[in-house]
Amino acid sequence: MTATGDFICGIDTGGTFTDCVVVDGDGRIVTAKAPSTPEDFSQGVLDSLALAADKLGLSTEALLRRTARLALGTTVGTNALLQRRGARVGLITTRGHRDVIHIMRGARGVPGLASEKVLHFPESNKPDPPLVPKTLIAEVSERVDCKGQVVVELNEDEAEAAIRRLVGKGARAIAICFLWSFKHPEHERRVKAMAERIAPGVFVCCSVDLVPRWGEYERTAATVINACLGPVTGAYMEEVGRRVAGAGLATPVQVMQCGGGVVPAAEAARRAFLTLDSGPVAGVLASQYLGAVLGQKNVIATDMGGTSFDVGLVHDGRPVASYQSVVNQYEYFVPRIDIRSIGSGGGSIIWVDETSGSLRVGPLSAGAAPARFATGAAVASPP
Repeated sequence: MTATGDFICGIDTGGTFTDCVVVDGDGRIVTAKAPSTPEDFSQGVLDSLALAADKLGLSTEALLRRTARLALGTTVGTNALLQRRGARVGLITTRGHRDVIHIMRGARGVPGLASEKVLHFPESNKPDPPLVPKTLIAEVSERVDCKGQVVVELNEDEAEAAIRRLVGKGARAIAICFLWSFKHPEHERRVKAMAERIAPGVFVCCSVDLVPRWGEYERTAATVINACLGPVTGAYMEEVGRRVAGAGLATPVQVMQCGGGVVPAAEAARRAFLTLDSGPVAGVLASQYLGAVLGQKNVIATDMGGTSFDVGLVHDGRPVASYQSVVNQYEYFVPRIDIRSIGSGGGSIIWVDETSGSLRVGPLSAGAAPARFATGAAVASPP
């Protein structure tokens, strides 16, 4: 197959199961499924590899030593957002612009809502809870104009105070997004360096390193989403890389991106928002390939997981792509295969809405540990 190994491994970590597919040099396929391990998702990866190796008559170490490439897709980030289980985020922004992410361009969070909610606009609501509450948004004096000229120099004393205040309020991640920073990135990067020095255990990211383009709201949303996911998915990917390398894998783990390509796990950890829907994206690309084999140019690809239900399309032989993404009603810019997800999967928890008395489904899922919810009755209040 290659000079470095006999096998190619593909793994998809979902909220409920972790699936592994191994292909040998002759094209033979072996599949394995293991329960995901929410306390440490890397363990589910090793468990699925062990099951696949056993079917091949090998140990996990022998399989990994003979593996030329290991690619990882995941819905860990998507599930964390759908279930509001991301990291507690603090946002540092230009003074006077703290409400950008809450105003949402005045759209009241309509993007991403079902059509009946859009039609009943007065009844629509913005995301609740928001990705970052106003109490965790800090303003710093600095200003760059639309030509990249510094109008107000960065006030580092205010920046340091903002970092310490956000960390003191429990922020595990800090997102930095200044006005017109993509024209003059130095202010954001100086604050990032300060945050890494003051709070070395906190995940920090800048908008200029993620989406350096026009669109204040979309750029802020992308940066906050990345900060929300960074500690959750980053630690998981780094641990996967460490454990499989220790077990014998000689090449870096490759992580699927929402645009369809792969990057090393270390890079995926820094740009965690690009892993959103990466598992279903791999499925759409596989559906494109299968459709071509079968002579079908138009394909609907669906993935019913334990936490979410995901849909993607192949039209005229090509995956439907988008330059604008919507997650939990938040819009942001990033080239991606267009996947639509709802927080209603096979393991979604049923609960009673105390206001209306009606039954609701999701977005919380029993995941890989359904015994936690084995009460024999619906949950009495929103999870």
